[in-house]
Amino acid sequence: MSNYKYIFFDIYGTLAGFYPEREKIQQKILSKNQIYLTEDQISMGYKFADEFMTFQKKTNPLRNLSSIDKKNFFSKYEQKILEANGIFVKDEKSWKIWEQISKEPYDLKIFDDVSENLKWLASKGINSAGITNMDITGEKLLNNLSLGGLLKFIVTSLDTHSEKPDSKIFLFSMEKANVKADESIFIGDQIESDIMGAKNAGMFPILIDRYGYYEDFSDALKIKNLDDLKKIF
Repeated sequence: MSNYKYIFFDIYGTLAGFYPEREKIQQKILSKNQIYLTEDQISMGYKFADEFMTFQKKTNPLRNLSSIDKKNFFSKYEQKILEANGIFVKDEKSWKIWEQISKEPYDLKIFDDVSENLKWLASKGINSAGITNMDITGEKLLNNLSLGGLLKFIVTSLDTHSEKPDSKIFLFSMEKANVKADESIFIGDQIESDIMGAKNAGMFPILIDRYGYYEDFSDALKIKNLDDLKKIF
C-alpha cells in the first residue's frame, strides 16, 4: 500500500473514547434506576444506539434539532441500548435515565495504541489527519486530545457543515491535505458513516472493530486495533 500518502481517522471510537468509559457511566445510572446490565451488554446496546445516531445525523444533524426534538432523540437513543437487551421502558423513563447520564463528568481520551502507531506511520512517510462528526472545531479538538504532534489536522462537521457519510466532509479533508482519493485511506468504526462514506468519496476504507461488533462484515479490510496497521504497511 505504498501509493497511499494520507490516512484519515475517525475520532470517537477509533482514536478516542470516553473516560470513564461510557459503559461504566451507563451501568452506574442504570443501577440507580433498578436496571442491571453487564458492561458487555451495554456495549452491545450502544452498537444499535450508535447506528440510530448515524441515521439521525445523516437525515438531520443534532445541532439543527430543537430542544424538544433533542429530548425525543436521546430518549429513543437510550431505549435502543435497553431494547437490545430485552428491556423496554417508556419515553419518560428513558429520558430520565439519559438526563442523569448526561450530568456525569467525563473526558474524551485517546486509546493506548494511538500515539505509538501514529508515530510509526509518520516514520513510514505516511501523514495522518482526523475526520469526525463531532460538533466542535477541529483545532479545539486537536488541542483537547493533545494530538497536535500526531495528526496534521482534524476536520469536523462543525467546520464543514456536513456530516459523514456525506462526501463533502471527506472531499474537504482531502483538499486540505492536498491529496487525491486514490492516495487516501480512511479508518473508522462505523459501517455507514465511515466505511460507506469513505468508499463513496473514492477513498480506501478500513473498518476498525475494537469491540467485535462486526465479525461477519467482509465488505472492507478490517482491523481489531491500530497495532494491526503494522501488518498492512
